[in-house]
Amino acid sequence: MSMNQFILAFPVNVAVDEIFSVTENVKIAADTKTVMIPGCSVQFKVVRQPPSPDLRESFVDHCDLAPDVENAILNHKSLVLLLGNVKSIEDVRMVNVAILKMLAAGAIGVYMQESGTAWTADVFREMLGTGEFPMEPWIGVIMSADTEMLYTLGLAVFALPDLCTSNSISDADELLQMTAHALFADGIPAKSGSVIDFGDDERYVLRQELKGFFSKDAPEYNKQGLLRIVKK
Repeated sequence: MSMNQFILAFPVNVAVDEIFSVTENVKIAADTKTVMIPGCSVQFKVVRQPPSPDLRESFVDHCDLAPDVENAILNHKSLVLLLGNVKSIEDVRMVNVAILKMLAAGAIGVYMQESGTAWTADVFREMLGTGEFPMEPWIGVIMSADTEMLYTLGLAVFALPDLCTSNSISDADELLQMTAHALFADGIPAKSGSVIDFGDDERYVLRQELKGFFSKDAPEYNKQGLLRIVKK
């Protein structure tokens, strides 16, 4: 798997050997290897898998589940996995469109493997909102055991180091999202010493962290490293 390949897992209500119809003309059969979804120029590799008994926990960690949605997740019949790469913020926007079409076609939600995030259809649509931060659903945020630091998870998909910042900073979660967007969409160098100016006296500098949140043998480990966001 290339370093910045993403894996999107969709729980669906058709068996692994049955057809999942994305649109009238786009259908994913048991032997489908690749698919193009209208409105998205990113080609996806396709993998079909049996249902996952542990999927509910991932969704519970990120969404308040209505009883009918929780029941649908518990009783999903298979997973449709879409794999691909994003090289620009426009690619992210187009893959978001493809995700929306999968959800409109009946997928119960989407689990984003690299970030560990899982969103039901309604929550995913709500998160996109104005579309100002199309990367937001793709980025996991975790807290250190002492609650002093917040860390991103999943930025390897964008060939970026992950980010961290002090939990004492106002709206630290939003700061992580905005900084990730600035690095990937605006081209600010993802290296120690880079300054990010959000205006209104909100200036930050990136500092290389020598020790990451995950050990090098952990699947979540990001080979690009870890940058700390510090108020300038």
